[in-house]
Amino acid sequence: MKTAVDGIVIWEVRTGEADRVITLLTPGGLVTAYARSSLKPGGKLTGSTAMLSYSNFELSSGKNMYTVTDATSQNRFLSIYSRADRYALAVYFCELMRYLAPTEEDSSEYLSLLLNCLYLLDEDIKPAWQVKGVFEISIMSLSGYMPDVAGCSVCGSADSSGAVFFDSLEASWVCSDCLRRTGRQANYPFPVIAAVRYIVMSEARKAFSFTLGDDAQRDFSRLCEDYVLNHLERKPKTLDFYNMMR
Repeated sequence: MKTAVDGIVIWEVRTGEADRVITLLTPGGLVTAYARSSLKPGGKLTGSTAMLSYSNFELSSGKNMYTVTDATSQNRFLSIYSRADRYALAVYFCELMRYLAPTEEDSSEYLSLLLNCLYLLDEDIKPAWQVKGVFEISIMSLSGYMPDVAGCSVCGSADSSGAVFFDSLEASWVCSDCLRRTGRQANYPFPVIAAVRYIVMSEARKAFSFTLGDDAQRDFSRLCEDYVLNHLERKPKTLDFYNMMR
């Protein structure tokens, strides 16, 4: 039985000299497929089944996995390949998708998030720190780990007159007025919390419409990355490589 599906290659494992097994993120979830002869130079599946290729795949069902019988590339995000740091970031996104995107369930929001972030990187529309942070907060929220940033966990205020404490494990924050009574020490400027709140409360296409100063950008990046690591319960191998390249 054959089926056609749009999807993006988020992982590949080489098997032999010319073949590879690929993992696809599709609107219906993660799919594993065998791509025969996809490593042959000039082969019909070589480009369309490569890492980060968004293609229309024709899949034939088998005993253990699908087999790719044909694939037509729609976007390969080639500009990302020309910059090692951007490619490392894209592969980090893909690793998070492997861990968090569901199998055989509606994954259209996951796919839309990944394609949008890759497009922004490929076209150099948004800075890497912002794309990375929005991706991290968004994918964690989609996976059931949305941070509770609507208001201070003590008094409920949505604002703060100064720096705040954000608890990455509890996914909540304490405003500057409540810090003393809780014995907490401020660890983030309030604009960082406001940016995270904006991401989780905005429509996906508007999630990047915020700005931060240079210092706040670094704090924002630190918060988003720590949030992933605290809730993922494993450290993606690709994250160290990205931070090294960066």
